[in-house]
Amino acid sequence: MKKLEWRDIAQYRLRKILPKNNSKSEILKYSLGYSLALLAAGLNAFADVLPKPILEGDGITYASYAGLNPIAMTAIIFLINGVVFTGLAKKNNPIRDVGRNLKFLVLIGIAEITATTMFYFGLRETSAVNSVILSNTDFIFTAILAMILFSEVLRKKEFFPLSLVIMGAVMIPIGLDLSANNFQLSEFVIGDLIIIVAGIFYGIEMNLFKHVSSKIDPRRILQIVSFVAGGAALAVVVLFQLPMDFRLSDMPVILTSGIFGIGLSILFLVVAVKYIGATRTMLVFTGQTLFGMLFAHLYLGEEIHMLHFVGFAAVFAGVALLCKKMSD
Repeated sequence: MKKLEWRDIAQYRLRKILPKNNSKSEILKYSLGYSLALLAAGLNAFADVLPKPILEGDGITYASYAGLNPIAMTAIIFLINGVVFTGLAKKNNPIRDVGRNLKFLVLIGIAEITATTMFYFGLRETSAVNSVILSNTDFIFTAILAMILFSEVLRKKEFFPLSLVIMGAVMIPIGLDLSANNFQLSEFVIGDLIIIVAGIFYGIEMNLFKHVSSKIDPRRILQIVSFVAGGAALAVVVLFQLPMDFRLSDMPVILTSGIFGIGLSILFLVVAVKYIGATRTMLVFTGQTLFGMLFAHLYLGEEIHMLHFVGFAAVFAGVALLCKKMSD
């Protein structure tokens, strides 16, 4: 029997993730797809962690900076993103061609502003490490809502993987916060619950996006959704006269979180789905949890417990198994 060399093993493993027609152009396309999915995960993780100090403020004295209101931050981020994607949107896909899908884009915008604002409210109360783990709940609600809205059936062999995701993304982080506060409803736990509710609206948004993404250029979608979300958030700020304690020194962080962490992250994710498919993209994107945990530790000095890594491992394993079951 011929002994396999390392080159043979490497080629076999490449064939497992690359298409059968592994020409140079196909390999380049798949390499780009995986790279964009990984980059999207990293950028999205930064957006989940960077704004926390701005939202919290210093909180030392009554006269100190109280932090930027989450609704105001959402307004700033999405209005800026709208301008950015106006420059990126294709000229051969004008707004007038959006037509009857405009109502879906408005709904996506409303879901986006609700989800992002609630996530920021939750981030202000809980730890950034917990928030990046809990953000995986959008995957859970996307799957559940797909079953309700599009009559997609969850097969028996998919119950265990989804249960792993629920355990890692919900039970472990909330359990840690409850045990740290003698199983009482602390501000941390309330923040966790708010992020879970945000996951419901992210799930609604993803299912609506699935409906229109094949009909409209993704950059045009992001342009319209950004203006809808930013305009709606600004209207709420003005209508209810919400405080807008904005500091110019925070602008670089807000721009980075908005343009790169939300806008370009979503765009890279959409392109990655086009190149390597939804299941592979979804699996790679779970890496944003690990990136976010490490960044929260390095940037904010937050402590990472072993159970946090267990939670990430459960989410990754659940998504990996679910992707395998779906591809089978």
